[in-house]
Amino acid sequence: MPLNRDLLKEKLFDPKAFNTVFINIEDENKAKREQMEILIELICDERHKSDRTEVLAFLKKEPQAAGLLMTAIGESKGENRKKLLTACWEADLDCTPHINMFAEIVMKEDFPIAMEALTSIENMHGLITNSQAEELLNRIMEIYPQQADTPKGHLLADLIELLRKWQ
Repeated sequence: MPLNRDLLKEKLFDPKAFNTVFINIEDENKAKREQMEILIELICDERHKSDRTEVLAFLKKEPQAAGLLMTAIGESKGENRKKLLTACWEADLDCTPHINMFAEIVMKEDFPIAMEALTSIENMHGLITNSQAEELLNRIMEIYPQQADTPKGHLLADLIELLRKWQ
């Protein structure tokens, strides 16, 4: 039986959940896993669509919740991953520290998911180092020729252009 919507929001928005000190690592990991599952449900489940604005505002305000979102993106697949990526740019999160993960998604995922990752990269506010941009460019240039004439190739070309601006 799924938890009701208000209970999910209450559990996610509980400040104690993000400020609790755990004595044992297993308890901490279990609590973070539960928070991440709640976050995924609130963002990805259509039953919670009316709460989306509130959840996005919470992500923007609470850095640890945004960190949970990054973990969720790394672990999720398919449509859930796409919705979680969309939440990044909809919440106007600066995901610059996670640019490697987003670039990997653009390089490896199917077009719709890669598009959401690229949109998140386009909305990044921070700066990356020259060496980081160069490393990503080298990896992209290895796969770009095989995909140059595909829709995915256009995304890769856009990513190359963005990274060159950071160089």
